[in-house]
Amino acid sequence: MNEIAGDKEFVLQLIQDTARSLAVRQPEVKTIGMSKSIKAATDAEKSEGSQIVERLDRAYERAFLQPVAPSPKTTKKGAKAAKGKKGAIAPVATVVKEVWYAPRDQTIALFQSAIDEYLDEKAGAPLAPLAKGLGTRAKAAPKKTKITKTEAKKLFYNEKPKKGGVVAEAKGWVGEQFDKLDPGWLEVVRQKVKIAFKGKHRFISHKSLTDFRYPMSSHVTIALVADWGGGNDHAQAVAREIEKLNPSIVIHLGDVYYVGAEKEVRQRFLQYWPGSTDRGRSFALNSNHEMYSGGYAYFDITLKEFKQGASYFCLENDNWRLIGLDTGYVEHDLTKDQFEWLSALLADGSGKKNVLFSHHQPFSAYESSGGGEERLQNWLGDFMTAGKIAGWYWGHEHLCVVYKRYMGIKGRCIGNGCFPYDLPPTTPPLGGPKVEWISTRSDPKRPKRGIHGFALLTIDGPQMKASYIDETGSEEYSEKF
Repeated sequence: MNEIAGDKEFVLQLIQDTARSLAVRQPEVKTIGMSKSIKAATDAEKSEGSQIVERLDRAYERAFLQPVAPSPKTTKKGAKAAKGKKGAIAPVATVVKEVWYAPRDQTIALFQSAIDEYLDEKAGAPLAPLAKGLGTRAKAAPKKTKITKTEAKKLFYNEKPKKGGVVAEAKGWVGEQFDKLDPGWLEVVRQKVKIAFKGKHRFISHKSLTDFRYPMSSHVTIALVADWGGGNDHAQAVAREIEKLNPSIVIHLGDVYYVGAEKEVRQRFLQYWPGSTDRGRSFALNSNHEMYSGGYAYFDITLKEFKQGASYFCLENDNWRLIGLDTGYVEHDLTKDQFEWLSALLADGSGKKNVLFSHHQPFSAYESSGGGEERLQNWLGDFMTAGKIAGWYWGHEHLCVVYKRYMGIKGRCIGNGCFPYDLPPTTPPLGGPKVEWISTRSDPKRPKRGIHGFALLTIDGPQMKASYIDETGSEEYSEKF
């Protein structure tokens, strides 16, 4: 995750310039003396190019239409009025500052992924290839040369200094006003944004209501980590702390940055995964970032590596059920078949305690998704208030928060796996659930940013302890379920 890809000003300016450069480079269609097949191919290329330019233009516009997060002094009435404003985009408001630009927009995420890929190649020190099998870590890659913002501009932009009032000739420069970007960069963007046209991977659904269940020991430790797929120094530090504890099971609650493409999954997620390769030992949930690339790498690579049957699952013993849900395939929502499968579990009368895992939150005091929480509550609200769900862990928000019991459940956000975030306010601004505890520790290397970590669940018969551990190995908070 190169810092240039997280610089909002740089990213948005580059989106604007790239869209303009691609627009002036649209292929000209010449019909005289051209065969029908060649003309058809050229027409298709022009149409595709126009779609790419349009997606970039719209993403640029959306970036400036996102609502401002309400301050701690914002009243509920004022927040509701702002939400219902005519012509406004559904808000995704958060009080956590954007120290690393992440607007949760598919096109911008694809664009950031393109920036990362381009700079990786320019840095000349790509990540080491994935070793065969997750049990043997590949040899560590040499450290990349850090590219500054000034240096990045020289790499992306190939405009030459003027001589006598005329721009000097340069490869790829054809004299147009906006045609000043490196042709290699423009091709990376074309190929990356085209991913959005591919559509979604086929969803894997159960055939029987007893599918995707895995036995779990009555004495077991489970490491939970979320928003961890960045491969940066924080992700690696968290992985090392998990490996020291040697948990029986490791579960990722989603987000491989920026779009969960194959290269990102292999080099930023599987490369550093701290879990075992044995069936039933490692699990991963789907998320919005994995689905930005259609979910192909998630379904075809991650699930196969983990020997995981589908994007939803249940681990169970005589006392507990740990149930993973896919809220990414349909953004911040469940599929109908998942709910059918889940309902059969929750309503079976076994008396087991159920703990849910998902990428997205069912509620929050720090972020409003513009309807996502309500969709999950519509599916599961009755089960929550009836006491069928003991706890719910999620990521998505880059925070670590323990909520007081709300809607009948203990809700826990553990989305501080690796993505850079600023320190959150201790007083939540949005109302609703009350906070029992929130991590406000600083990153030792970057004092203005929050620290990263994971949760460790220890099940001992009918008892379960949850520990919240940071990337230095310190237990910040613990509780019993």
